[in-house]
Amino acid sequence: MAKANKKAVVLSVGEDELRFEVGINEFNGLQNEMLPNNKVAPSENFLVKCVHPDDKDKMIDYCDQGFAIELAQAVAEQFKPELVISVKKLNGS
Repeated sequence: MAKANKKAVVLSVGEDELRFEVGINEFNGLQNEMLPNNKVAPSENFLVKCVHPDDKDKMIDYCDQGFAIELAQAVAEQFKPELVISVKKLNGS
């Protein structure tokens, strides 16, 4: 995927700033791998694929403290734009 199709996401975590470049392939990979009994590994994989190389060690330190799911959720939420969906009721239904 071309870099132009990726979205830059910057998280302020404690005193650190973590930079990510997220594309639809990485986002979809996270969604597809996430299972009720398997959340940490997909979260860590997603973060490693997206993190700026200069921030990787800091990000891994946070993951080693148990924050992978929270970080991945924050990055994914910033990647995906807000979408309002409503269901229109048809006449006669």
